[in-house]
Amino acid sequence: MLRPLIPLAALLLFGAFAGAQDASPATKSGLRVLLVGQDPAAPKLPFADMAKERTLRLYRERTAAWEALLRYHFENVRVVHGEDYAIEMSNDADVTIFDCRPKALTPRVDEKDPRTGERIYKAATYLPESFDRPALMIAENSPLIGEPIGLKLDWL
Repeated sequence: MLRPLIPLAALLLFGAFAGAQDASPATKSGLRVLLVGQDPAAPKLPFADMAKERTLRLYRERTAAWEALLRYHFENVRVVHGEDYAIEMSNDADVTIFDCRPKALTPRVDEKDPRTGERIYKAATYLPESFDRPALMIAENSPLIGEPIGLKLDWL
């Protein structure tokens, strides 16, 4: 499962950043990093009540900034947009960084039971419960991607 691998992934990445402050091609980490980032041509707002124009501007720049930072510290960096991510891609990486959500495997359900009026809510799932690759999930992606598979990322 993913649970024990998240701290490992964090240690690997932060250790590589700390050890390569004066990174040159000879001192870059050999970790294979997969970045799942926003598509700058079609960024998606996670929440409707955000400062839309500013958020879209930042999202358009964000993946390129992440990629530049990662390429400075790591030899092997692959970048895919959230909609293009396939779970198998993480098998070829030492760590996957989710800076946006991939396509949902199952849709979110938020409706009322017609008989009882009780609210029925099921979060969308983005990873299967069998996902066992080291991964870092940035910002709001942590609970949205992790909680449906049992991670307790917002319980700190």
